[in-house]
Amino acid sequence: MKIEWLYEAQREYAELLTFYRYQVGLEAARHFAATIMDSVENLASFPEMGVLKSNTLMGKYGFRALFIRQYACIYKISDDVIYIYHITDARKNYIYNIFGLDNNTNNQ
Repeated sequence: MKIEWLYEAQREYAELLTFYRYQVGLEAARHFAATIMDSVENLASFPEMGVLKSNTLMGKYGFRALFIRQYACIYKISDDVIYIYHITDARKNYIYNIFGLDNNTNNQ
């Protein structure tokens, strides 16, 4: 399968690399980049390896989450393409940011 990074995911990935480079160091940034890219590239062979919970807001819309260390790669499978939507810190309540919801909103 083909993997396509959408603009938002590209921007988030670039921001994470910049953070790692300047806060942790160049070698750590390179290792982080390799870890993320290797994990995402594995989706081409195993597209359903990410978590899909149909009873959640993300699952309702067909989004899957591939967890890589403390990060979540949010993606969707469509025909023969895997679209990478977001790379985000999984320790935070990222679902609200992804769907543009207020963190205090009670959504079913």
